[in-house]
Amino acid sequence: MNSVLNYLAAARRSEESELENLARTCDLVLAASELVHHLQQERGSSNLFLASDGRRFAELRAQRVAASDQAMLLLDAWLERRESQDGMSGGARFYTRVAIALQALAGLPEIRRGVAALTLTPAQASEQYSQLVAALLALVFEAADVAIDPAISRLLIALFHLMQGKESAGRERATGAAAFAAGRIGEAEVQAIEYLIEMQENSFRHFVAFCDELGAEWRALQSLLPLSSLERLRRKLLSGLGRPLDSALADEWYTCCSARMDELHRVENHLAGLLQGLCRQRIEQLQRDSADQQQRLSELRGSLPLPPQAAFAAGIGGPVAAAGDGIGPHLTQAVVDMLQSQSQRLQTLTDELATVRANLEERKLIERAKGILMATQGLDEAAAYRLLRQNAMNQNRRLADVAEALLGVAGLLPGQAGLER
Repeated sequence: MNSVLNYLAAARRSEESELENLARTCDLVLAASELVHHLQQERGSSNLFLASDGRRFAELRAQRVAASDQAMLLLDAWLERRESQDGMSGGARFYTRVAIALQALAGLPEIRRGVAALTLTPAQASEQYSQLVAALLALVFEAADVAIDPAISRLLIALFHLMQGKESAGRERATGAAAFAAGRIGEAEVQAIEYLIEMQENSFRHFVAFCDELGAEWRALQSLLPLSSLERLRRKLLSGLGRPLDSALADEWYTCCSARMDELHRVENHLAGLLQGLCRQRIEQLQRDSADQQQRLSELRGSLPLPPQAAFAAGIGGPVAAAGDGIGPHLTQAVVDMLQSQSQRLQTLTDELATVRANLEERKLIERAKGILMATQGLDEAAAYRLLRQNAMNQNRRLADVAEALLGVAGLLPGQAGLER
């Protein structure tokens, strides 16, 4: 009996430790979220600076750089405190993502030097900043993928989609700012903006689906955002191919997009508060449950060993040992009940996690398929996505199913996409 009881207690302690690791992982995600916001602001101001050939927006860019540096210091300080202390969830996978993000961020000074020296084009600078942001967003995705609590995983997935939508909005801001500041827009930029608008709509739809708690607040926010001004400026951009754009609109575009992104960041912060609160709630509940279990276990210490048939019944849900088996039936039943309850609870968590993570698995398929198309067909991200989507529509299939089919034949068709262009 003592071995059974000891392992029941150890299971609870392990679960509590995993939740505490998850809470620390969430703290890192939130620090990364703050840095992403400031890097997005820095990217937009850098594009304005470059598109104006350095004649304008130098002061704004300097302010954004300083804000990014402050956010970076906070993230570095958090990581240094944790490097030799308590761990985070996800093990090697998550720590590898942290290392990749830090390696990407190490390239930030070089990007800034290129912007200051005007040796980068707005498109080049935007792409390099976007790679930094993508490395940080991968941290959020990984955290959601390794989370051991379905409710926390749902909020992390919601946060990821919100941040991904905001990143698409930031890339749209940077692309449009460069076009307005330069007084012209090319076909590639038009297609990029159209793609980014669609990505925003998809991301925000997934965000709402995974975060019921913010549904009402999100709908209320839509009435506060400068969406009518944004749509007006979008129309000017998308219809400006082949004719001059009014460069004086660069400030209005940047201000309008920034106001929207600031509001989205406020939603991020609110969601972060929900996430931290849920982590604390889950840990406190588990601690209370553990204390109750410990009290029950202490009452069972010193009783006779659990017979094999009773332990077997606990594992498969069969009948418990009878009183004639030579031990007290009330003691056997109490332990079996605890084993069954814990087993059923963990199975429920596993099933819920599988359902929640299905969305992440679909995203992985689509991203990998886009990568194959970009590598084998020489397409950019927007064109790769359009090709996948068009084939999904033509075949009346889900986008994830088309992506999965492409991945299945990619190794057999080197240099080919396997899709009709």
